[in-house]
Amino acid sequence: MSKGAEGQDQRRDQSLSLQIPGAAALLVAVAALCALVAFGFYDLKAAAGGWLMAAVFWSGVAVGCLFAVMIHTLTGGRWGAQFAAALVPGSIAAPLVVALFAPVLAALRLFYPWAQDPAAAPADVSQLYLNAPFYIARTLAALAFWSLIGVLLTRLAGTALLLSAAIGLAIHGLIIGLIGLDWILSLEPVFISTSFGATLAFTQLAAALAFAAIVAPESRDGVAVGDIGGLLLATLLGVVYLNFIAVLVIWYGDLPHKVLWLVRRDHWPWTLIAGLAFFLGAVFPIFWLFLQRVRNSRRGLRIIGAIALAGIALYYAYLIGPPFGALSLGAGLVAMIGIGALFVAFIGAPWARTAFCKWSSGRAP
Repeated sequence: MSKGAEGQDQRRDQSLSLQIPGAAALLVAVAALCALVAFGFYDLKAAAGGWLMAAVFWSGVAVGCLFAVMIHTLTGGRWGAQFAAALVPGSIAAPLVVALFAPVLAALRLFYPWAQDPAAAPADVSQLYLNAPFYIARTLAALAFWSLIGVLLTRLAGTALLLSAAIGLAIHGLIIGLIGLDWILSLEPVFISTSFGATLAFTQLAAALAFAAIVAPESRDGVAVGDIGGLLLATLLGVVYLNFIAVLVIWYGDLPHKVLWLVRRDHWPWTLIAGLAFFLGAVFPIFWLFLQRVRNSRRGLRIIGAIALAGIALYYAYLIGPPFGALSLGAGLVAMIGIGALFVAFIGAPWARTAFCKWSSGRAP
């Protein structure tokens, strides 16, 4: 078979393994939203925390897909072509992320202590950085940038495509550090971590690869499947390393203002959440991904991806949940299910499939 025919076959075989009709996704999302609103009447703070967990988690999948597509644009490889049916539609999901963060931007005082009381953050920080106008401006600028790059990667070709991916990666490296501080670390404004931007970028990439492993079409190319498994393994190892180094620096440096971040999570149920996140998001998938037969198995990789994605969701719950209380875990689960249904429906929608076809046809042999 010629290369051109193979490319045409690949473009025709683009049905996702997991598909949710738009009507069903909307029904699940509305039901989840109603449940979350009802939850809010009981504990508004916990409901807000649950929404923020879900928004950060699913936005991480979308941004991670964009990150993966930018990398593949510059490096090439079978893994990108085989899993593009999930990664490319996910990379243009920034408009959905805008919708997820609209409630956060509209009610900052409900989510962040510095928005409610500027004295919660150091005076110089609150005046120059952690204030509502700058937070909103940074978030909107990041979302606009990700939206633009996502569109460009599906419409450009040749040198222009490579240039946009290279510039996109460079700017993304700067943006993700600011977004990590804004969306997550500013929940406790006295805590600052210079490595958290890299940790968040690796976590988002791992979430995107795990998600692609679950929903991407079946593949008979064991090499490409193994490549995705290897990338997921390397990314999870990177997340573990960066988190370990951050904790080691806090412990060895005896930094009281940073130890407080860990102390607030050193009790039930957050110790359990941390343990589950570490086991499901690191120990279990890393162990099995070291086995080549598992890495090269489409079914095995799908199972590992689902477990790793659950572990990453718990990791975000550990980072975000404590300021909102234990009940935020229930609210977060409801919100993640509702938003997840919308996300899967989005990447299977006609416009997302059209974007994938444009990306695919632009790279036909």
